[in-house]
Amino acid sequence: MQKIGLTIPRAGRPPLARRASPHAIETAFRGLAQLPDVRFMGSMIFDPIWSQKRHASRGSCELIHIIKGTVQLELPRGRLTGRPGDTLMIPSNTLHRDNFNTVAGLKVFMVQFTWVAESDYFAIVKPLALPIANTRVAEDIARLFDRLHAGLDFGTEADHLLVCSQVHSILLMILREALCNAQKHGAKEKNAYGERHRQLLMLRARQYLDEHFAEPVSLDQLARMLNVSPFYLSHIFSRESDFSLFTYLTNLRMQRSRTLLLKGAVNVTEAAHAVGYEDEGYFSKVFRKYFGVPPRDMRD
Repeated sequence: MQKIGLTIPRAGRPPLARRASPHAIETAFRGLAQLPDVRFMGSMIFDPIWSQKRHASRGSCELIHIIKGTVQLELPRGRLTGRPGDTLMIPSNTLHRDNFNTVAGLKVFMVQFTWVAESDYFAIVKPLALPIANTRVAEDIARLFDRLHAGLDFGTEADHLLVCSQVHSILLMILREALCNAQKHGAKEKNAYGERHRQLLMLRARQYLDEHFAEPVSLDQLARMLNVSPFYLSHIFSRESDFSLFTYLTNLRMQRSRTLLLKGAVNVTEAAHAVGYEDEGYFSKVFRKYFGVPPRDMRD
């Protein structure tokens, strides 16, 4: 492997303390606020051997920005493809293979680093989810790599701190994108769950009315049976059906009473009672409005 870059000596760091906070998320983000320790960075042309055998960067994570060529990175749980401008990541001690065209070659800008927050970070950022699809974010990351490359000739402690800070910025930009994607995915799942819940609620309401249309039915009673508020039930039914809950009930009653009357098996009073109307006069009024004729005409 041909390397063009510099190895950065490890600066003094306080020992890593065991994190004992009971709040895992708070602890994780406290660790993520600490700078990574950059051990090496620079441009390199990959040796063909890395496309032939599995290997691992012992003790260090790898941040790889592709300059020229295409690589298919084989990780323990899958594969991903990187092209010029893409940024890939490999956790420490991870066996992998870099499949690339050995004739065309593969040139990358490599950063090797250690980080107290590695385990917390990769619990959120999944290497197989890379490279970043958001063009704007990918371009912002590429500019930070350009700045890292421009600073290779400097080796002071201040430069080392600046390098670590810039690598930290790249890592956090990738983290932010992963969190945004997770939030969008969660919102989609939540919307899908909400849609399924609404459809199930509609189905149960209709089934109840189909079976009990001949009984006195109130919105409060139906909502109580479905364990939702009357307002929510009325709102969902109207939104999903383009008509109200009791328009649906009226449709059921009118169609059923019409069928009974056409068969000639019952009179108007009996038909009204059979579909849940105690008042024959009110039933006749609703029937005429619905069909355009009085119910007695259905028997003639």
